[in-house]
Amino acid sequence: MIDWKSAATEVAKVAPAVATALGGPATGGITAGAVTMIASMLGIDEDPASLIAATKDPEKRAELVRINNEHRRELESMRLQAEQAQAAEETKRLSEVNATMRAELGAEGWFKSGWRPAVGWVLAFSFGAMAVALVVTVLREPSQLPSAMDGIITLIVAMGTVLGVNINARTTEKHLDRTGAKPVTLMDAVKTRLSGR
Repeated sequence: MIDWKSAATEVAKVAPAVATALGGPATGGITAGAVTMIASMLGIDEDPASLIAATKDPEKRAELVRINNEHRRELESMRLQAEQAQAAEETKRLSEVNATMRAELGAEGWFKSGWRPAVGWVLAFSFGAMAVALVVTVLREPSQLPSAMDGIITLIVAMGTVLGVNINARTTEKHLDRTGAKPVTLMDAVKTRLSGR
């Protein structure tokens, strides 16, 4: 199956400006206006196979060279217009995605705001149960204290880490609500200071 990319590659050997116009970003990877113009001038169908066949035919090949030389500005303009249209479409799409994301972030509700406290409570109860289990183990079997200490240390480190992450996230959220900007961390201040030297 011959595609437009292959056709543009073949045309580039004969008529680079024509190939540049054909290889635009419009639907199917081509600039539709350029395809219509070139096919009409060559008297061929608007498909890649016909265009490649035209590069093999001496008369059509000469006509491609003429189109390339005489219509260079028009072809380049078509390509630029296609690229501008694609950029505008992409900008519109990204604006819609950003608007949706802002709406989702701005929406309040128990599902959005409740998941972190719910996970926190479940984690807290789990840590509590583990702490009770460790205390019971040590009271029943004092000889297990050395191995239980590994569990106690792991539990304390895990609880401290979770608590620290949660406090940091909550502090950042409050700062964003008040000022609209993320708080400057100690590392940010150090980096700024070092880069200013």
